[in-house]
Amino acid sequence: MQIAKLTGIQKSAILLIALGSDLSSRVLKQNFQDVEIEQVTQEISNMVKITPDVKNAVMEEFMEFRKARDYLVHGGLGYAKDMLEKAVGQQKASQIISKLTIEMRSIPFSSLRNTDPKHLMNFIREEHPQTIALILAHLTPDQASVILASLPQEMQTDIAKRVALIDRFSTDVLRDVEAVLEQKLSSVAQQQQAQASVGGVQSLVDILNRVGRSAEKVILEGLEQDDPALAEEVKRRMFVFEDLTLLADNFIQRVLREVNSKDLALAMRGANEEANARIYKNMSKRAADMLKEEIEFMGPVRLREVEQAQQKIVSVIRKLDESGEIIISRGGEDVILV
Repeated sequence: MQIAKLTGIQKSAILLIALGSDLSSRVLKQNFQDVEIEQVTQEISNMVKITPDVKNAVMEEFMEFRKARDYLVHGGLGYAKDMLEKAVGQQKASQIISKLTIEMRSIPFSSLRNTDPKHLMNFIREEHPQTIALILAHLTPDQASVILASLPQEMQTDIAKRVALIDRFSTDVLRDVEAVLEQKLSSVAQQQQAQASVGGVQSLVDILNRVGRSAEKVILEGLEQDDPALAEEVKRRMFVFEDLTLLADNFIQRVLREVNSKDLALAMRGANEEANARIYKNMSKRAADMLKEEIEFMGPVRLREVEQAQQKIVSVIRKLDESGEIIISRGGEDVILV
């Protein structure tokens, strides 16, 4: 197996295998569409043996392109080219830049990602809410959260909902919106794909996780009144079981006092090592030993049962957070003093 002959899907499969099941499952969920998941899963099942040389080459290529993408997005083409030439040489840098430039042309509003969100806010505040939602869905979560938090409160819930419900827009709509904005910003417009998948609930979740607690509260309360099902889905995704590692030890101890031991054992069957280690750390040795024994002798369990148990515990964490008994640290907030 030679890396030069591998397709993009095959390289993705090798990378996911190298990352391990816990991390690769998150990568698939957050970055791949359903049809791509089917393709890469098929490739994984077909791969019997991967040599260390091929695995290392794929990992190295991934890191080079990831670094190049960061240079390109945050520093522009000239900066990316200069940094890559220093790192990998002129010839290889040119190859990477060429591939990434073609890729970036297919990303709607890619040139706007180099724009200060506060500066961009001045150009879009008077646009129709659907236009603003379309733009936010294409920006990075960090940029979009700054803009969403800066909008009038009476607009935030409406625009947040529109971000979550955006599905697909034709190239004509994207081109028209981007052309108007880039004319205002004196930027260079890029050609768009025939259709672009944007927005969705996860896009809104990424924004809300960075927008700050006060704005988050206003938006979620508005969504609960306007669309309870959507509000519940957003809240469910904003904190997953493994995120309990974000809690301070005393908060984990508070959560454990409210949790059924059977639910906890089930939940931990599907959790990663870091999350389980934090739970054991915040229990007495006797309680931890009893829990380990319960998990060991539990036998086969259905994935659905594990997910339900995890969701019960997440609900407990969310209620304690809302009542102020614990604090979930999220992006965009002040440092917690204890």
